[in-house]
Amino acid sequence: MGKFKIRGIVFGSLKPKTITIHVGYDYGMADSGGLKEVHVNIVPEDCRIPNSYVWVTLDDGLVIKVEKMSVQETKENLKIQ
Repeated sequence: MGKFKIRGIVFGSLKPKTITIHVGYDYGMADSGGLKEVHVNIVPEDCRIPNSYVWVTLDDGLVIKVEKMSVQETKENLKIQ
């Protein structure tokens, strides 16, 4: 499958030491995507707030990196919704 980058929104912290991210929101016919739980160490501190827009890098379905979207990228993603 390989690595690829997809947008996500931080959902919150539902379990200790994890952050839940809605990965791939607004893709597909039924607002698809899904929730992925990642270890808190993968998520930068400034991205741990619910509703933060992030880029999620996946490798074979596993989250390997989370990066904060720039202000411009966030504005563009708000237009899409």
